[in-house]
Amino acid sequence: MADTPADKPKRRRTAKSEGAETPAAKPARASRAKASAKAAEAKPGTRTKKAAAPTITQSTPEKPARPRNAKAAPKPPEGTAKPAPRKRAAPKAAAAVAAPSAPKSTSAPKSTSAPAPTPAPVRAKERESFPEPPKMGWIAALGAAAAFGGAWFVWRASRAEEPDYQTIESDGAVEIRKYPSLVTAGTQVRGEREQALRDGFRTLADYIFAKSRPGAKLPMTAPVLADAPGDGGWRTRFIMPRGKARAELPAAPHGVELTAEPAARIAAIRFSGRADDATLETKEAELRSWLQTKGLPHEGKAVHAFYNAPFLPGPFRRNEVLVRLSDEGGMSA
Repeated sequence: MADTPADKPKRRRTAKSEGAETPAAKPARASRAKASAKAAEAKPGTRTKKAAAPTITQSTPEKPARPRNAKAAPKPPEGTAKPAPRKRAAPKAAAAVAAPSAPKSTSAPKSTSAPAPTPAPVRAKERESFPEPPKMGWIAALGAAAAFGGAWFVWRASRAEEPDYQTIESDGAVEIRKYPSLVTAGTQVRGEREQALRDGFRTLADYIFAKSRPGAKLPMTAPVLADAPGDGGWRTRFIMPRGKARAELPAAPHGVELTAEPAARIAAIRFSGRADDATLETKEAELRSWLQTKGLPHEGKAVHAFYNAPFLPGPFRRNEVLVRLSDEGGMSA
C-alpha cells in the first residue's frame, strides 16, 4: 500500500524519534557499561582490582556517555605485572564537601582583657589652673643672685676700714701683730654670749649711724670685738675710724663708753666658718699652746674678733681669737 503524502512526515518523525536517545537514558546506559566491565574483570584466573574509594558524587559533574563503537582496552598477558593504578585527583567540589573548611573571619579576634581607660581630655580652663613647675632659668637666676649677694657682702666687708697693724711673725694661721693706739666704743650686756653680742651690736650700731644721738654718721669698721670681763656679762666694742681722737668723736649716749686703747702686741689665730662656743674654745687652746711652744708670755682673757656680718655664709667669714702678750698692754680684758 502506497504511503500518502500526509503519512510521510509522520513516519519520518517517528523514525527520528526511535533512533534518538533521551537524556534520561544516558546515565542508565553508562551504569550498565560499568557493570559489564566489572563482570569481565571478575573472571577466574585474573586478579581483582582493589575497590576504589567511594567518592561523593553529589556535586560532581556528569561524565559524557561512552560511544558505542569504543573498544575495551586489551588485557595484559598472564604473568606480567600490572602497572600501578593511577590515583585520581578528587574533584575540587568533592573535596570541599568532604572537608568543609571553617569560614574565614575578616575581623580580628576579640581580646578578653578589659580595654585600658582613655584619659579624659583636659579643658583649657583646667589646664590654665594647673601650677607650672619652676623653670631651670629661674633656679639658675636665684642661684646667681645668691652668689652675687654673697660676693657683694664679702666685697663690702673687705672695704670696711681695719686698723693698721704690723705683722711681726707668721706661722700658718697664727700671727704676731703690733697694733697702734686705738679708740673703741663699747657696751656691756648680761646674758648668753651670742644674745649679748647681738644686743650690744645693735646698741653700738645706733651710735655710729646717729640713731641714738644727734650729728653725722660714722663709717663702719672691722673687726667687732667681744670679750667677757668676768662679771657675768659680755662686752662688745667697735673700733673708731682712724684719725679720730676721743675728744673729736660724738658724745656717747647712755650705755656706750669711749675708751682710748694703748699700742699692743697681739697674738692672733685666724679661721673661717661659724664661730660657736666650742670652736672659739678650741682655737683659743691652739693659740695658747703655740705661744707656750714659742716661749712667748701672755696674759689676760682672749678677745674674739668678727670681721663679717652674721648672715654671710660660713666659708666667706673671717674670725680670729686674740691674746695680748704680757710685755705690752692694750686691747685686754
